[in-house]
Amino acid sequence: MRTRRMGALTALVTVLLSTACGGDDSGGTASGGGPTKVSVTTFGCEIWNTWATTKGLFTKHGLEVEFVKSTGGSSAIAAVLSGAADFGYVNGFTAINAYNTGFPIQMVSGANVNALPPAEPAQGVFVAKDSPIKTAGDLAGKKIAVNEINGINQIATSSWLSANGVDPASVSFVALPYAEQVTAVVNGNVAAAQMGHQLLGARGSEVHSIADPFAAAGRLYIATYVTSKDFVAKSDAAKKFHEAIKETMAQLGDPANTKESFTLLSDCNKVPAETLEKQPQNALAPDVEMATLNDMAKKLVDLKLIPKQPDLEPLVPDFARS
Repeated sequence: MRTRRMGALTALVTVLLSTACGGDDSGGTASGGGPTKVSVTTFGCEIWNTWATTKGLFTKHGLEVEFVKSTGGSSAIAAVLSGAADFGYVNGFTAINAYNTGFPIQMVSGANVNALPPAEPAQGVFVAKDSPIKTAGDLAGKKIAVNEINGINQIATSSWLSANGVDPASVSFVALPYAEQVTAVVNGNVAAAQMGHQLLGARGSEVHSIADPFAAAGRLYIATYVTSKDFVAKSDAAKKFHEAIKETMAQLGDPANTKESFTLLSDCNKVPAETLEKQPQNALAPDVEMATLNDMAKKLVDLKLIPKQPDLEPLVPDFARS
C-alpha cells in the first residue's frame, strides 16, 4: 500500500492553523469557580460519552463538556491543533502518525481496544447479504469503504489482505462516513466496508462479515483521545478528563449497568437497545499501555507508512498510562 505519509492531515492542519481565530490552547475556561469548559470531538454516540454525560461524571471531575462532530481522526487532530476542539477522538495509528510527523500532541486517554479471541469479533469486513465475495482474494481489484483514508480501518484491512496473499495496492479504498457505508455496500457502490459491528445500527441483517481484520493484528487502540502539549502543560483539565473517562469505563464494566447503558445509547442513536446489546463490542481501555503503542508503531514501519520506530515516551503523559 502506497501512502502519501500524512499528506492529507498536514494540508488540513495547515489550512486550519492559518484560518483559526477562536482557539487559544488556554487549558479550557471556567467562570466563577465553576467547571472548566472543554470541547471534545465525537463521531456521534460513543457509549462512554453518553454514560458520562447522563450520570454527571464529567461534572463530578470539574468539566463542562461540549461535543464537536468529526468524521475521523485526521479531522479531530486538525481541530485540536487549530483550537477548534480541546480533545480529539482518534485511533492510535493516527495519533502515532501525527506525533511522528511533528505535530505537538499528547495522548491523554485510551478508550477502546479491539476485541481479541476468544472474544466475539467486534470488527468486520462487511459485504452485502447476497454477495458472492467470500474471502480476501475475492476483494482484489474491488472497492472497500473505510471512514478515512490511511486511518486504522484501512491499515488493519491492508494488513489482513497482505496476510492472505492480496496486494493492498490492488484494492481501491473509498472514504465514506460510517452512516453511509452500509448503503454503499447494499447498493453495490463498494464491494465491502470495514467497520465495527456496533456501527451497523439496525441494518445488520442487510450485510454480513467475511472476516475480522483486527483479529490477527494483536492489541490495537481503536480509540484514544489527544490534545495539544500546551493544553496539558497549562492546566489540569487533561488529567481531569482522563479521570472522568476512567471512572466512566469502570462503571460501564459493571454488569449491573449493562442494560441501562445500552438504553441510554439507544436514546442517542435511535437503535433499539436490544439490538445494540446483541452486537459484539470492543474492549474498554482508558489507560494507555506503552507496549501496545510501540507494537502499533512497528506495524506502521512494516507497512512503510513511517520510516522508522519513533520514541513514543513523550507522546503519553504519566497520568494517562497503565
